[in-house]
Order: sequence, then structure tokens, then C-alpha cells
Amino acid sequence: MFTRILVPLDGSELAEQSLPYVRLLASASKIPIDLISVFDPIPPGLADPDYVLYDPQISANFRDEAVAYLDKIKSKLSDTGTPVSSAVYEGNPADHIISEAEKTPDTLIAMATHGRSGIGRWMMGSITDNVLHGTANPLLIIHSREGDAEGDAEVSLKNVIVPLDGSTMAEQILPHMVPVAQSLRLNVILTRVTPSIESYYRFMDPSMAAGINPDRFEEFAGQADADATNYLDQMKERLSKDGISQVESRLLRGGAADAILNLVDGTPDSLIALTTHGRSGVGRWVMGSVADRLVRHAGMPVLVVRVKV
Repeated sequence: MFTRILVPLDGSELAEQSLPYVRLLASASKIPIDLISVFDPIPPGLADPDYVLYDPQISANFRDEAVAYLDKIKSKLSDTGTPVSSAVYEGNPADHIISEAEKTPDTLIAMATHGRSGIGRWMMGSITDNVLHGTANPLLIIHSREGDAEGDAEVSLKNVIVPLDGSTMAEQILPHMVPVAQSLRLNVILTRVTPSIESYYRFMDPSMAAGINPDRFEEFAGQADADATNYLDQMKERLSKDGISQVESRLLRGGAADAILNLVDGTPDSLIALTTHGRSGVGRWVMGSVADRLVRHAGMPVLVVRVKV
């Protein structure tokens, strides 16, 4: 299980939309919460000696403002029954988030994908992207939107959707997903996407495809479905040994990202859990591109782990 949840905040309400999910997970599993805020270095020329406004004073003002802000957030999380601490840094936000996460093994980073920009704020979309590509820690990403739930709102999760492509790289999400599913008592939905019949034409040389009876492509698709179903059954058995009893599987056809997004749209109150890499080819997909599509368009929290290829 995660040993702590690291929550980057920039002072914006959009960034705070990660907090309901942090509260939900921390309350269920009693994981300590560490809040972090990072403000940009003071740009040269901003200080004005004529008014005795020097760089150290400006930095101190930003730091004091950030400390007061995080103290307010700490009080809002006091009902989780778990320790809540905070830290403020000056510098590059992504670098500090990554280095702070590395200090404690099994740290989960939880952050929103948007925020405000400017002095003392950061553009959460780009920061999240930089953190995702630079950290080995699991990352819980919440796609915040104007007008969505506020930081102190209540949220619920009933399912965790786990896209798998048959590769051991994609399966590396399972050790991170299992304790979350157990603590939140989530129904696990394993899913695998097989190519549509039309996709087989794209994977074959046109001259070869022209000489194949169309019924053979149906046979190819049927065999792919059978293999995928067998694979999902094996994964269900594996999770059963890990103590997960509420597991179902969904076999989908078509483009991986679109098929999973359609499943997500019809399964409210869900968390998506996947890795960012996998294999490509018939019956496989590039998990990096799928993860990117899901983070940007699913509208639900995504637990993602970057794995080495």
C-alpha cells in the first residue's frame, strides 16, 4: 500500500479538485497526507530598491502566503483521521514534486491537470505532464474543470477500470491498484480491447489481404477474442489470489482509447488504473497514447504508473 499521498497545490480552486479524492483514499486507508506548494523564483527586475522591495522580501511574502494557504487546506483535511503535513519551496514545481516524492518509498502523487498561471501559480496541465514523464512514483490525476466539485465536496468511487493489453508492462499497474481497490471496496473491471475486423486489413500487406476470404478475418477476430477472454480469466484468477473477489471482465473491440472511453462513459463513479507503456501491434496497443487520451478525455480520476520499456 502507499505510505503517503503527496498533494501539489498552486492555490487555485481547480488544483484543489484533487482534494476530495485524496480525502476519500486517506480516510479509507489512513495514509498520511503531505501537501506541497512551489512558487516560481522571483524574476530579475521585479524587485524595486526604491521601495525597499528586494528579492528576499518578495520571496518571503510568497512563502508566507503559501504557508497560510496550506494551513487552511490542512484544517479542511483534519476529518481524515490521518496526519497532514505541508511544505513550501521556491523553484521549478515539477522538479520539486518529483524529488519530494522520491524521498519516501511508495509515495502516491495526487494532482489535478489544470490550474492558474502566473507568479505563485503554475499551469497544472504542463506540470502534471512533466511529473508524469519524470517520476517513477504512481500518479493519481484528476481532470479538473471550471464549475466542477470544489475541494471540500464529497465524491464516491464504486469501480476501478483496469485496461490491459496482454503485456507484462501493462500488468505492472496491478500491485498499485489492488490495495486501492481493497481499501475503497471497489468493483474491479478488467478490460481488454481487440481489433475490429477492419483493423486486420491495416496490419496486412494489401496484396495479401486482397487474396484472403473475408470470412478468414472473422476467424482472426474470433481467435483474438478467445485469446483475450482466456487472458482476462487468468488475470481474474490472479486477483482472486490477491484477495480481490469483486472482479468482472469486459472484452471490447475497436480502437483502444475510444473503446475504453465508451466503457468509462457508461460506468460512473469509476477510477481508471493503467500504465503508460505497452506493446504495439495486432491485439496490443501503445499504452502511452491510450493513457494520454484517458487522462485528457475520460473526466474521471486516473491512476497511472510510468514503466520502463
